[in-house]
Amino acid sequence: MNIPLLYRAALQGVFGKREQFDRSSITDALFVYLDGEPEAESIARVDSAFRNRPLVCLTNEWEVQIQARYPDAVIYRRTAMKPSCRFTMPTTIEIPEGYLLTGMDEAAFEQHPFSHGKNYSCWPAFQSEGSGAVVYYGGEIVAAASSFLSMNSEVELDVSTKEAHQGKNLATACIARMLQDCMKRGITVHWDAQNDVSRHLAEKFGFEAETEYPVYWVM
Repeated sequence: MNIPLLYRAALQGVFGKREQFDRSSITDALFVYLDGEPEAESIARVDSAFRNRPLVCLTNEWEVQIQARYPDAVIYRRTAMKPSCRFTMPTTIEIPEGYLLTGMDEAAFEQHPFSHGKNYSCWPAFQSEGSGAVVYYGGEIVAAASSFLSMNSEVELDVSTKEAHQGKNLATACIARMLQDCMKRGITVHWDAQNDVSRHLAEKFGFEAETEYPVYWVM
């Protein structure tokens, strides 16, 4: 698979933590990225510290190792969409009466809804480097789409909706608002789809599937 933005951010010290061994590395950056050739020390480190964490193998050597060592690992398949700064916008996105869509301003950012914005040091940093939108209902933020992190005019998209408010186009409306801002500012958006629903939503905005890959959970 292509090198994910989260992994590249960790390489540059922007996000996460990296452990380097003789021939391999383990990078904890939301996902646990396994790179290089597995060796006794790094294998033991996975055993001791990274069970019940999402493991992503960046090399075939690690893929073979994880599959052989943990035959009972739970496997989920995700799809990395091709990063883009040009998007297809739906003509209309209707949300029910009583819901208010707005850009993520300072007041919304300071609430860190669904933990959105927590990877930015402050509101000016988010305002300068990130992007986002939220939906209010009864004065409460019930949906949000925002950049999970930013690096060199690239962002990782994150989207959340409270369960009681799902199925109302709120996530779609937030994403559209955010992508319009990113397109205007020339920001490249990375979208890692966790399932087919997320992938199909990404495709509605013009994203194309780039790589399907497994994520291993060692219980």
